[in-house]
Amino acid sequence: MAISMMDAYTIELLKTHPYTFEQIKHLIENDELHRLTDKYDIDTDRFKTLFDDNALEMEQAFAGNYKVKFVTINGLKNLLRMRFQISDDQYELLPEGNGLQSLQIDPITEQQIRGMLSSNWKVERNKELLTLYV
Repeated sequence: MAISMMDAYTIELLKTHPYTFEQIKHLIENDELHRLTDKYDIDTDRFKTLFDDNALEMEQAFAGNYKVKFVTINGLKNLLRMRFQISDDQYELLPEGNGLQSLQIDPITEQQIRGMLSSNWKVERNKELLTLYV
């Protein structure tokens, strides 16, 4: 499922507070999404539309199987922090400012990152270190 950066942020925010897909589904089906906006600044209308369009894909996205349509460098940094608990001190910015380097992660996380990034991003591995750039 291809989603916006904001949709990815919303999914990752809800997963860490911790909401399961079933709980979100229940809130949507019972028209109780207002319970989320009482706690978080999220667009519940957009979230409901995604669910209504394809609940199965939304469930897959909640499980981490999504691709972000357009990823910015700051968006990437935020998603790495939110989804993989990768902090700023675990990589270096490329001198050109168009990516990250010296990221040391396991192969499973690498595959998840590769699957999440939009097609304009390149991922290169040099031994133990990963570089992500546009």
